[in-house]
Formats: sequence, C-alpha cells, structure tokens
Amino acid sequence: MKRRELDVHTQDRRDEYLALINMLGYAQGIARTLGAASAATHVDSARQTLVAALQTEFPSNISDDGVKRLAAATLGHC
Repeated sequence: MKRRELDVHTQDRRDEYLALINMLGYAQGIARTLGAASAATHVDSARQTLVAALQTEFPSNISDDGVKRLAAATLGHC
C-alpha cells in the first residue's frame, strides 16, 4: 500500500471506532429511557471497551470523555 492509501485506511478505521462509540452512546440512552438499566450497563461496558481499543490503536492525549465528545460530534458521513 502507498502512504496515502494507508492514511485513508487509518482515518477510516478511526472514523469507524468513533461511529460505533457514538452509536453505543445512543443505544445506552435508549436503554435507560426504556428502563432497561442492565442493558444500559452492558452497552456502556462495550462502549468503554471500544474507547480503550481506540486509544490503544491510536494513542493520543485525548481523555475518555474527550473521545466520547469527539464521537458524538456531528461530523463525517455518519
């Protein structure tokens, strides 16, 4: 792969992580609204796991909350 292809692939992968983190945040809110506290807890656990995986794969100085805010931003194609 060429460098540009790697950069595009890397950005796509980051965007996929952020989209999943965002979707899980949305799902967690719905679970809470429905009164499904156990489901909301499980979804939050999955979301935390994705945040950790993102931070491991793409190290940065962004906190967990910063990642969640970034994931919730209305940017990109999702």
